[in-house]
Amino acid sequence: MNSLMIYRDELQGFLKSKVFVILVVGLPVLVTGLRLAQPDLEGMSFFIFTAILIASISGTLGSVLLSTAITSERSRHVYELFLIRPVPRASLLLGKYFAALSALMIAVVVTLGVGLATDALAGRAGAGIVSAGLEPAVLSLAGIAVACSVGTLLGVIVDSVAVSAILSVYLGNQLSALAILPSALAPDLPVVAIAVAAGIVVPTTLLAIAVRIFARKTL
Repeated sequence: MNSLMIYRDELQGFLKSKVFVILVVGLPVLVTGLRLAQPDLEGMSFFIFTAILIASISGTLGSVLLSTAITSERSRHVYELFLIRPVPRASLLLGKYFAALSALMIAVVVTLGVGLATDALAGRAGAGIVSAGLEPAVLSLAGIAVACSVGTLLGVIVDSVAVSAILSVYLGNQLSALAILPSALAPDLPVVAIAVAAGIVVPTTLLAIAVRIFARKTL
């Protein structure tokens, strides 16, 4: 079993999960309702607000899903079956991480697409409607990438599923803000560049730590 097969198996599992169904159905409905209601965002772009909302909800759920799944599988010695093959331990973690990230990316694209379509139908779409969705898409994905890496690390180092879930809700949400808060607090900054940097550097660092710890753990 190679890394690609692990990724595909994990992706199929995430796409069939109730969490994914909730996200891909619930988020577009929520965003559409908010867009039609036209809430007072005190000058903040609606799409930036959408990015923060998506990153917060999707990132938190993704972080919890990853951390509890890894913690639970470790406690049930599931990984022993893989390592008999043998399969590199890093492939097990990274396959699960990128599978979750891919599933959440689908939810992000669907949600932002519905938001843009709502604008178009309401006659609020300008000439740059597609480009208007690119910045929140990048911000959302960067925040989600950070949150999922937090969940992966917690799944490796925490032995209790309940504790893993609680820490994921708090830390995943808090650290994902590194990628998206600059867009809300200081819109004059290169927010996309900051988000991309945070969405690469933070997950890479946390995943490297997780892989290193996982490689030394007794399964």
